[in-house]
Amino acid sequence: MKLPLLFLAISLAGCAQVSGGYAQKAHQTRVQAALGDYEQARQRGDMLGMCVKAKMVAIAYGDARDGLNSSAWYAREKEDCRSALAAYNIRPPGQAEAGAAED
Repeated sequence: MKLPLLFLAISLAGCAQVSGGYAQKAHQTRVQAALGDYEQARQRGDMLGMCVKAKMVAIAYGDARDGLNSSAWYAREKEDCRSALAAYNIRPPGQAEAGAAED
């Protein structure tokens, strides 16, 4: 009885390591694809695309459990989105127009 249970435990432990490797590779593939999409938007000068793609990179890094890179990309997203708003002459919600009369 103990031998089959031992064999099962060893087999499952090996499967966990293999599936963990596949998951890590999948996360890395997703990060690389998101980085490529961001770079394409940057090369085109697509400000709105950079805003959206930076968030996708941040999410991909977060899913890969890479908190440092995820935080850095969320900061970049914030900066890129501000630039996109300025490029399209849009004020963020809640910001008063300069020189507007107060009630």
